[in-house]
Amino acid sequence: MEKVRQIKRNLKLEGIIIRNYRIQDYHKGLVIFSPDIGIFHAIAYGGYKGKSKIGPSVQPLCKGKFDIYQDPVKKSNKILEYEPYVIYENIKNDLKKYFTALTWLEIIVKSHGGGESTTDFYYLLSESLGTLEQIPEILMDRLIVQFLLRTAILLGGNMNPSECGLCGSKISIEEPLYYSKSDSCFTCSRCFSHNSEQIAAGLKKYIEYSLQNSLEISLKVVIENNLLKYFKSLLYSIIQEYLEENLLTLKAGKDYLV
Repeated sequence: MEKVRQIKRNLKLEGIIIRNYRIQDYHKGLVIFSPDIGIFHAIAYGGYKGKSKIGPSVQPLCKGKFDIYQDPVKKSNKILEYEPYVIYENIKNDLKKYFTALTWLEIIVKSHGGGESTTDFYYLLSESLGTLEQIPEILMDRLIVQFLLRTAILLGGNMNPSECGLCGSKISIEEPLYYSKSDSCFTCSRCFSHNSEQIAAGLKKYIEYSLQNSLEISLKVVIENNLLKYFKSLLYSIIQEYLEENLLTLKAGKDYLV
């Protein structure tokens, strides 16, 4: 006899809530980012009712464990249970941290969860949010740069400062480094063009060190503030080029992010 295919309709997974939206009068829709299945929508039925057990706890910028039923008829995901792990209260109560987190979430959504890099993207976001929740403001630009640099790589960018992205030749420590906006890569002195920007030697070393070490270790590296701000601005431009659209939260929160 032909075996009957079993369809898995119940899922237990970890996820970060990206946003909420209302469905009809009382149901709460959620956009969730999970390391297992990427970005998906789910519904907390009756989530906006005062007596709802799940509704008040499923808020944006929270991480937890979801028990979900996949309804084959309605083609929807029903949240049966939710166990919150982390509520990022400090992020929500600090405008710079809040806009920073919103920008990260927008990148996640517009990159469709990072595609094939979904799992790595999730754990980068999870670690970065956890760090953002705790760090003082003086370290925030370092964290933003570290997140954006690693994000650019996960999106498929060539961010290796030791190798020319055009000719493939090795770039020594002493040799000048350039970033070509038209080619979206670092280049050597032989391949740079009129629209290339020269990368300062100190920034080159910083990028190399960051790529060789974890986010936690890289955060401890002190770099000149002007170089850090320049690199942050460059990374925002690079990521928007990869996404082929502008980041709306970057514009909305420009007083806190730029």
